[in-house]
Amino acid sequence: MALPKSSMIFFLVMAMFGVCYGAVYKVGDSEGWRYKGFDYQVWRLNKHFTVGDSLLFVYKGKDSVVQVDRKHYEYCNTTDPIRETNAGNDTIVLDKPGHYFFITGYKRHCDKGQRLDIRVEFPTSPSPAPSPSHKSDAPSIQFSAAISALLMAMVVIILSSITA
Repeated sequence: MALPKSSMIFFLVMAMFGVCYGAVYKVGDSEGWRYKGFDYQVWRLNKHFTVGDSLLFVYKGKDSVVQVDRKHYEYCNTTDPIRETNAGNDTIVLDKPGHYFFITGYKRHCDKGQRLDIRVEFPTSPSPAPSPSHKSDAPSIQFSAAISALLMAMVVIILSSITA
């Protein structure tokens, strides 16, 4: 019994979507985006950011996330932002390689350390799923489902070519 081409295309698209979908990093993990007593430069050290990943900024009150260039980052200057969000649950997709700079909209908070700079690279290959003990530091999206979908698509192709 041959599978219709539409079924094969569906499985291939699902597999490709799964592989291309990036990790979501909650900035500051359980601490979120705040200025008191959290070092975002230390937080980023064990992370590997790649194109397609997302940063989730979670915060309360009238705070904000401002994406700026290097010079504005160094001086905590919010004029001429690349992007600014203030919803309190903001997702920013890292859509190209390079250096990204984020600061809070409050200069005093930025001066006290509420800022983040990261380097984003092209992805090389899916990394193994993180162990449960490192769950809070690891991306929230795992690649096991994507690999399963890819294997399923390969099985469908092989079966359809055998029965054709």
